[in-house]
Amino acid sequence: MPFTAARPSLLALGIGALMSVSAASATAQTIEWTFHNSYAPARVESGHVRAFVEDLPARSNGRVRLNLFEGNAMNLRDADALRWMQTGRPEMGFIWPPFLGRDAADIASLFVFGIVSTPDELNRTMPALREIIPDIMRRWNIEVAGYMHVGLLDASVLCRQPVANLEQLRRVKLRVGTPEQVETFRAIGVAAQIVPQQELYTAMQTGVVDCALYPARIAHTISLQEVAKHGSYVGFPFPPTPYVVMANQARWRALPADLQQVIRTSVEESMLKPSSNFAAGAAEEQQARERLRGQGVTWHPDFPAADQRAIREAALKTWGDIAQRTGGQLPAYRRRIMQSLGLSGG
Repeated sequence: MPFTAARPSLLALGIGALMSVSAASATAQTIEWTFHNSYAPARVESGHVRAFVEDLPARSNGRVRLNLFEGNAMNLRDADALRWMQTGRPEMGFIWPPFLGRDAADIASLFVFGIVSTPDELNRTMPALREIIPDIMRRWNIEVAGYMHVGLLDASVLCRQPVANLEQLRRVKLRVGTPEQVETFRAIGVAAQIVPQQELYTAMQTGVVDCALYPARIAHTISLQEVAKHGSYVGFPFPPTPYVVMANQARWRALPADLQQVIRTSVEESMLKPSSNFAAGAAEEQQARERLRGQGVTWHPDFPAADQRAIREAALKTWGDIAQRTGGQLPAYRRRIMQSLGLSGG
């Protein structure tokens, strides 16, 4: 008897057709958004962003995917973030609040240098920041999907000559990076001035400045160790306001509530938690100092506790002055953050 292939039953054909339609429907319903990252792929922050982009499709069962543009491939300025986020493309991105000073002075000044000194202090501020930051961003039709920590980049003075306390710092010219740092240090008798990062090496080499407030961990990126052979930690990291992970508000509100929660959870697990490993940051700081020692830098003791208190008191005054000048809700925001830190001041 000749062999005859079995024909599929009508039921099997129907099930197969239904599965094909369902698969096509699921694909059609996949939400695809664009995520903008202005930082270079080699940055630590970019690694956390890639982890989020990879995690989200699996966590959402394929319901949402992100097309990632790194290295500012979209040619968007950080200072304009509150404006381009309202256009709907990109649908998501992240920003460091101090970059937003032109459009939102209140969010740019939620911290100033000299206020937070330890991971514990930073963690104590997070509940207040989780309430304050969304209030500000929603004024710009932007939803906050979560946060990513900058890390605690310890600020040292890297100098041409030994400087290990405020008395010695008052005898030299200090480079700082922001106007509020100028205010803080001038208030305690230090001749502080802003020098752009790209000009800092030459300014140090020629004696325009004698010291720079700068993190040891990234001093090698501008070869600062070649012209600054002495270092001392001043007691505070640079302003540790967390990065804000943003979403266009209209696109966000069009998502089902359960998918909004999936995105928030993915940001928390893929970006916030890994960036909260402050112990690793402390180890990196020690490694950086050892590397600088190997390149001829003498590392002096940290600034004395009394000097650190003086810097904090000056910073509190500067912060208060900025809050009063800015007005709006910033004085109230400042009070809430100070309460979380157990600080008092005008």
